[in-house]
Amino acid sequence: MAVLDWLVLPTIVFAQFAGTSLWFAPNAVVSEVGFGREQVSALTSCVQAGFIFGTLTLTYFAVADRFSPPALFAVFTLIGAVFNAACLVAKSNFAAWVVLRTVVGFTLAGVYPVGMKIAAQEYPEGLGARLGVLVGALTLGTAFPWLVRGVGDSSGLPYEGTIVAVSILASLGAALMALVMIPRQGGPGAACLGKVLACCSNGGAHKESERRGDSTRKMSSDDQKTGSARCPDSEAPPAIPQSDEDDEKDNEAATIEAEVKEQPPMGTRALREILADSRFRAAAIGYFGHMWELYAFWAFVPILIERHAERHGGAAIIRDDNVALTTFATIAIGSVSSAIAGLWSLRAGGRGGILPGSAVAAETALLVSFACCLLAPAYQSMNPAGFLVYLLVWGWAVVADSAQFSSLCAAYACPNLVGTALTLTTCVGFSVTIVSIQMVGALLERGWDPGHALALLAVGPFVGLGWSYKEWPLHAVVCPAAKDDSHDDMPQ
Repeated sequence: MAVLDWLVLPTIVFAQFAGTSLWFAPNAVVSEVGFGREQVSALTSCVQAGFIFGTLTLTYFAVADRFSPPALFAVFTLIGAVFNAACLVAKSNFAAWVVLRTVVGFTLAGVYPVGMKIAAQEYPEGLGARLGVLVGALTLGTAFPWLVRGVGDSSGLPYEGTIVAVSILASLGAALMALVMIPRQGGPGAACLGKVLACCSNGGAHKESERRGDSTRKMSSDDQKTGSARCPDSEAPPAIPQSDEDDEKDNEAATIEAEVKEQPPMGTRALREILADSRFRAAAIGYFGHMWELYAFWAFVPILIERHAERHGGAAIIRDDNVALTTFATIAIGSVSSAIAGLWSLRAGGRGGILPGSAVAAETALLVSFACCLLAPAYQSMNPAGFLVYLLVWGWAVVADSAQFSSLCAAYACPNLVGTALTLTTCVGFSVTIVSIQMVGALLERGWDPGHALALLAVGPFVGLGWSYKEWPLHAVVCPAAKDDSHDDMPQ
């Protein structure tokens, strides 16, 4: 049955939202489980480490380009939901949580980058806008456990309810992706399933037909050997017409041979082809700078909110009893900014496409989040309303550039390695997050104020903006004469 086009984007978005809700589930309940703040950075880094190992594995074997992406997405999401729910069995056993969260991180390698691959296949034009919506779904999924925790605090729901809700949501996302997108995109997994079903439905009749075909071919071979003896007047044996079954097998063999020839490269050869384009490298380094800031901000902004609430007491808009909901709002607003940045990227390149719109949107967001990092040490001097606005602006800007850098990576990657290129950049980006998360966590353990610790995240936006600016100078949109003619435009 044909899949309606209008179902495609909502399916991808909901599945991405549901699958990525697995990411920060323990962060929202870590205090109720009995773990201290020192375990927050450890558990978060375990997920990142599992994700990195998963993306390395998928990248090396080019899994995202060799198998059906929707099937891969559905399977990995379902496995992640199971291991997330297993945390309920582990209770307060920290070692068990470490193992389970690492496995969940591995499964997320088949969710986030593979979801981008599915979107890239469906929407080759205007990819920045679609990826903006997709990253918005990831952001909302990341914030979802905080929403459940906030509602649970006011209604008396135990922390187990947050874990169960996240696992159920992820399972629903996997089911929807399998039902809608596998029939639409197909792929090797879908083709194999079709052959198995056809073989089962034909049963013994198919085998009998094959035996009759073998017998006929054997008789035809004997006739060719004795043909001249039986037909002395003919100079050559009569031609044996090829059966329809033979034609079908020949076509199938030719198709398999063509698919083998078109298989994307693996290993170091794939890496060399991916990194050959300077524009891809600029987009990738911009993405890495963005990632240095993003997950450390998401992991530790609750502590920043708690410290501000403690100092300002009951007069604060953000009180001790609604830190979870404020954290949800700070993270979730990024889902809106990602979608808006994606739409803006369609027109942000200036008249005549002076620069790729995605580059303009990404660099603008990176510049704003860089400024927010520098302002972090002054958070205690902000009045409650000003602090809330500051949090929402930072939460808005910190993720708005993510999809646009990914769009640039997809646009300038080797065409037959787009999925692998996106997986590779995601892998390196999340490796960077482990360093920044551990750095901020260690500084907080040594007694640093969270504002001063989070200010060091400015290093990432500074490096990412500097590198991408060399390839796509942002001022060229205002001053077109400054645009270097050697830079090619990216289709929006």
